[in-house]
Amino acid sequence: MPTALAERTTTAFLDGEDSLEINNIIHSTEGAKMFGFDAALVGGVTVYAWTIPALVEALGEDWLDSGWINVRFRRPVFPGDVLTTRVEAEADGSFTWAMTKPDGDAALAGSAGPGSAPWLDEITAPQRLEPAPAAGSPELLTPEMLPIGEDIPPELVPTSIADAEEYADAFAKDPHGRWRGEGARMHPGWIAGRATRLLHHTYTYRAALHAGSQIQHFKPVRASEPITAAGRIAEGFQRKGHEYLLLDMGLYDAGGEELVRIRHRTIYQVAKR
Repeated sequence: MPTALAERTTTAFLDGEDSLEINNIIHSTEGAKMFGFDAALVGGVTVYAWTIPALVEALGEDWLDSGWINVRFRRPVFPGDVLTTRVEAEADGSFTWAMTKPDGDAALAGSAGPGSAPWLDEITAPQRLEPAPAAGSPELLTPEMLPIGEDIPPELVPTSIADAEEYADAFAKDPHGRWRGEGARMHPGWIAGRATRLLHHTYTYRAALHAGSQIQHFKPVRASEPITAAGRIAEGFQRKGHEYLLLDMGLYDAGGEELVRIRHRTIYQVAKR
C-alpha cells in the first residue's frame, strides 16, 4: 500500500481577467461557454502551482533544484472548486501524486522524483538559443503551418524579486520565504508557464487547453537573473477533434547553462462541443 507523505487543500480562483479580450478566451466565462463549459477554466499552470507546497513537503527542498515531475491534466478546474493535493510513496520507492475534487476524481495527477527523470532523454533540446524580438504580428497557429521539428524564436525573460513575490502572492498563494527577498526563486508554476509565454512570443491562438507537462529541474531559477526560453515544436497531432502540439524547451541562464527542461503538451485548437 502507498504511504501518504503530504496533503494540502486549496480553493480555486480565476487567475486572470474575466474578459474575451484576453489571449486565451477559454479562461473567461463567455469564452468557455463557446466550447461547452459552464464557467471559465482556471489556467493549468496556476493549478499546478497549488500542488507545490505538498510536493516540496513530501520530496524535500532539493526537489526544486534537481528533481522532476510528470503532470497530466485530467479534468478542468473552475473557480470555487475545492482541491486536495496528496503525495504518496509507492512500495517500489517511486512517488505519485494527485489533485482531487470533492467527488474523488483527479483534476491533475502524475509522478515525481529526485534526480534525473526516466524520460529526460526523450525531450529534444533546441539548437537556437540567441533571443529574438517578439513578433509584431503573431501568426495564428494552425495544423498547416505548425513548424514540426523546427526551433522557434527564443525569448529573453528578465526576472526580479518583485516578479517572484507577485507570482507567489497573486497566483500561487504561497507565502513561503523561498519566493521572497534576496536569493528568491522563481516559482515552479511560473517556470511551467514559460512554455505558453514562449509560444505567444511568435504565435497566437484564441483558445487552448494545457494537457500536460514533463519538467526536469537542473538548477534553481533565481529572481533578478535574466533567462532565455528556447524550444522547438516536437510533434503535432489530432485527437477527438482537438489539435495538439508538443513543445520541447529549456530555460537557460546568461552563460547558456540549462536550468530547466520541459515538454509542454497543449491543445492549441479546442474542438467545440
